[in-house]
Amino acid sequence: MTNQETSRELSLAEQREALLVSIRRLRTRAYQGMWAIATFACVSVPAMLSDRIFSPLTPEVKKMLGTPPTSNMISALLVVYAFSAILLVLGRITNSSPKAVSFSHIGYLTCFYAFYYYSGVLPENFWAVLVAGMTILSLESYHIWSLSMAKIREDEEALALLERRMKIS
Repeated sequence: MTNQETSRELSLAEQREALLVSIRRLRTRAYQGMWAIATFACVSVPAMLSDRIFSPLTPEVKKMLGTPPTSNMISALLVVYAFSAILLVLGRITNSSPKAVSFSHIGYLTCFYAFYYYSGVLPENFWAVLVAGMTILSLESYHIWSLSMAKIREDEEALALLERRMKIS
């Protein structure tokens, strides 16, 4: 075996290893959205039980925070946020954009829980936040999963071609 053949085999082996690493990374990434959904579900449990878990805000804290927003104002903002987030996710799905922002939605949705809690109307509006959040996060999860699976298929095809080339050599 000549030196050139050895280096070619090594580079094919390195390419194979790089593809295998990429496939493993993509398989992990494909389920990132599910972790976001699970995290949001974990955040939602204390929100659902807020009247039993959290003590009411003291008058001093309420005075420091100021007048709470009205339930209608928070609901209107939730509708605008959910509509905008869904449109952005659908746009990314349509354009096959690799950008994914699932975990940032959890922070925004948690703020809606907090605003409703501060306004004293969380029990009446809990399901609205939960449904909006699960819808947004499910779409985001599908987007991440579909992009990852498409890239995995590409890498697996490249891997199969590379392995055939390695057998021929």
